[in-house]
Amino acid sequence: MRKSLFAVAVTTAILSGCGGSDSGNNDDNGKDLDGKVTVQVIDGYLSNAQLCVDRNRNAHCNTGELLTAKTNGNGQITISASDSQYPLIARVIAGESSDSDHPGFVWQDAELYAPAGQTILTPFSTLAYLNDLSLADYAASLNLDASLLNQDYVALKSSNTDAKKVHLYARTMNAMLGATLSENDLEGQKIWIQNLKNKVQELENNHADFDAVTLTLDKKSGQFSRSDRVKGIQPFLEGQSAIFLDFLNVSEAIPHRLVFRDGKVTESSLNFIRPDAPYEVSGTSMKIAADLDNEIEFLYVTPDIALAYLYVYESRKYLIFWYNETNFFDQTTDLTLDDFVGQTWYFLQDAAGPGAKPNEPHVPELNELTFISETRVMINPMNSAAYEADWSFTANPEGNQTLTVHFGNENAMILGTEESKGGVTLLFVEGLSQSVLMTQNKVLANALYDKWQ
Repeated sequence: MRKSLFAVAVTTAILSGCGGSDSGNNDDNGKDLDGKVTVQVIDGYLSNAQLCVDRNRNAHCNTGELLTAKTNGNGQITISASDSQYPLIARVIAGESSDSDHPGFVWQDAELYAPAGQTILTPFSTLAYLNDLSLADYAASLNLDASLLNQDYVALKSSNTDAKKVHLYARTMNAMLGATLSENDLEGQKIWIQNLKNKVQELENNHADFDAVTLTLDKKSGQFSRSDRVKGIQPFLEGQSAIFLDFLNVSEAIPHRLVFRDGKVTESSLNFIRPDAPYEVSGTSMKIAADLDNEIEFLYVTPDIALAYLYVYESRKYLIFWYNETNFFDQTTDLTLDDFVGQTWYFLQDAAGPGAKPNEPHVPELNELTFISETRVMINPMNSAAYEADWSFTANPEGNQTLTVHFGNENAMILGTEESKGGVTLLFVEGLSQSVLMTQNKVLANALYDKWQ
C-alpha cells in the first residue's frame, strides 16, 4: 500500500547581504571615487556570501581575513584598494546565502576563489586556479570567450547570446565545487566538465535556449540530466501539467492534485480550495483564496520537487511535498545498499503519527542515521542519546526499495521508497499510510526541522 509523497519545498526569504555596494561609481579598474574596489561573487548573483582576503596567500580563510560585510543582492561587496592586491575567497553558506538563479537559499557550502587583482569570483576563476591555469586558458578549454568570464555575464545576457552559455556553464559547475577549496574532487571534476561540454554542445546543436535549461549532475554516473529551469515559485507551479501534494502530517492514501494557470488554481482536489481560486506569490510565500485562512511558505524548490509549510491551524503546521505529474506516475528510485552503508542520512517525521487530529499539535522529529554496516545503524535523535539498532535493505524488480529500521524499543519501522529527487528521498511507513523524509544534506534537514517547530 502506497502513501503519497513528501515535498521538498524551498522556502527562504532571499537575503540581500549587509554592507555591499553597487558598482555605479567605479572606474574601468573597478575602483570607486574614494579608492575602494567593488568585488562581485556570481554563478548567478550570490548574496549574503562572506568574503576573505587571503593575505597570507595560502588559499584558506584564516583568522583575521574574514570581512564583516557580506555580499548584496547583486553579489557585490566593497573592499579597500589595498585588500584588492591579495587573492580573494568567497564563502557561500548553505541555508544563509542565496543565488539569483533560483528561489530561496543555497543548500550547499562552497568556496570560490580569484587571484590577486581579479574582482569577480566565479566557478571559472575557482576551477582555473585549482587546475593551475590562467582564466584565459581555462576559457579556451571550454571554447568560451575569455572576456565574458571576467565580467557580469548575468547582466550581459540581454545583449549577448554567448553570455547565456557562460551562465549555463557557471550555474552547472557551481554544484561541482567543494565545501572548501581543499575539498574539491579534481579528478572527478575533469570527467564532469568533459561530459558537461558534450551536453552543452548537444544543446547548441539542437538550438536550445540556454537560459531556459537546468543541467543536473549525477555524481555517481557523471552524467547530466536536463530539465526546465525554475526561476521562481510561480514558474515552478505553472510550469507543470499538474502538481501533486503529499502532507507528511496527514494519514491519506492519495495525494491531492492541483493545477496552476495564470495566477489561479484551475483544478483542485482539496476541499477548502475551490477551482479558479486566485493565488499570489511574494518571494517564497504564497496565499491561495480559500475557505480556510492559509499561508504556504516554500523552503526548497528544484525543477522536480518542492518542500513547503502550510499554516492552517494555530497549533498545526503541515509539511508538504510537492512533485510534478511525471514523477507522481513514475515513482521508482534507484537507491542501492552502497548509498547507505558507511553514509549518514537524516530522517524527518511527524512523531504525532497519522492518527493526530487536524487541530492537534504536530511533533517534528529528526534523527541522524549513520549506517555502520549492512545490518547495524547508529541512531542519533535530536536532543537525546544515540544508540545502535538493527536495519536491513531490500530492493524489488519494480524499482522501489525498502528500509527496515528498529527505532528504540518499538517494532521495526518498514519504509518503502516513493521518490528520490533533488537530494531528498520520500518514503512511506507501511501499515500507517504516513510519509517521512530522508536526506543526506544536514543543513537542509536541520532547516526543515527548525522551520517545522
